[in-house]
Amino acid sequence: MITLKQSEHNLIGSEKDIADLAVKKSAHILVISDSHGQRDLFRCIVKKMGPLCDALVFCGDGVGDFVSCMNNAASDKIYAASVPPVVAFVEGNGDSDRFPVCFNPGEKKDDSVYHELAIPRRQIFSASGHTIYVVHGHEQGVYYGIELLKKEAETEGADIVLYGHTHIADETRGNVYMVNPGSPSHPRAGTPSSFAVLELDGLNINTVFYHIAGTLQGLQFIPFLPRKTYLWN
Repeated sequence: MITLKQSEHNLIGSEKDIADLAVKKSAHILVISDSHGQRDLFRCIVKKMGPLCDALVFCGDGVGDFVSCMNNAASDKIYAASVPPVVAFVEGNGDSDRFPVCFNPGEKKDDSVYHELAIPRRQIFSASGHTIYVVHGHEQGVYYGIELLKKEAETEGADIVLYGHTHIADETRGNVYMVNPGSPSHPRAGTPSSFAVLELDGLNINTVFYHIAGTLQGLQFIPFLPRKTYLWN
């Protein structure tokens, strides 16, 4: 269950859960980006996939959807149990750097009805011995390539990058492992609506991408392999 407190490093979660994630032998991380107003869909993904994961990462553009999910966790203990215990999130080019929430993310007592959550532009955290760098990607020009983002991550000492902005699911392996989960609401370049789960097991790193499909039985999350697709092709 998530502890709705914002750490000094802008993560949401208890200090113990953040520290435990850093040293876990293996971890699953739910990665969502570019939801662009699809709050119910965002909450649905977290409700179904969150219990299977150790952390949630939101890569920006749709911070209102992310906050709606956190607000729901604050008001509904059953839903809160489905939210992973550590949450990282960043500001997209369409987001504000602060957003009102109905819970108090600070340690000080405050009787206000609404509080503000600081939305960082970059986030770094540790999971299973890996250093993960999270950005939206617009400032690094990911529409035109990921080399600048890769160099930035290397400077920060990260071996994994999670980013968004292009709305295209993508995985790039190398000395820095880079993942874009795509967009659950507005995919581009013929790619399916999607999110991803990053799997860490020691030195082994893998990502499972999920296509969101509407069926007679409701929403189905179907694993798929993304193909290399670029907006400028």
